[in-house]
Amino acid sequence: MPFEPQFPDEFSNLFHGHIQVQATDPHGVPNSSIISMEQDWHLSVNWQAHGALVPAIGGTWHLRAYVESIGPGPEMEVASADIALDGGNNYSRTFAIGPNVPGRAGVYKLVVVLTYTDILGNPGLFAAYDEAGILQFYEGRRVPA
Repeated sequence: MPFEPQFPDEFSNLFHGHIQVQATDPHGVPNSSIISMEQDWHLSVNWQAHGALVPAIGGTWHLRAYVESIGPGPEMEVASADIALDGGNNYSRTFAIGPNVPGRAGVYKLVVVLTYTDILGNPGLFAAYDEAGILQFYEGRRVPA
């Protein structure tokens, strides 16, 4: 998904970016969408920031991942990290999320949100999100690896 704001084409050289999210099993197999409550799972987030403004932007990226139940169940933050901007273009973070997260079996939508604060801690105008799709968590034994 692209970052907000999206500048008009004539100004896109100033700043533009994208974010990609993928849930994997503990062995790195992508698109793991059916997960035993006994099993940990991983969330990989990659984002890129490009443009003439990028080297001059200081501050912190705030990365948060949420699951929202479809039907009865919790809505919760499952991972978070604060990452200092380093003037680079490429960033990534992989979260190992333990078993029994979320705390109840069911079907959940996974969304990752990326926001920004400047060096003084003020919210900035750069933000992005990506939906990693639907995850189903079930009670019972995991499939042996």
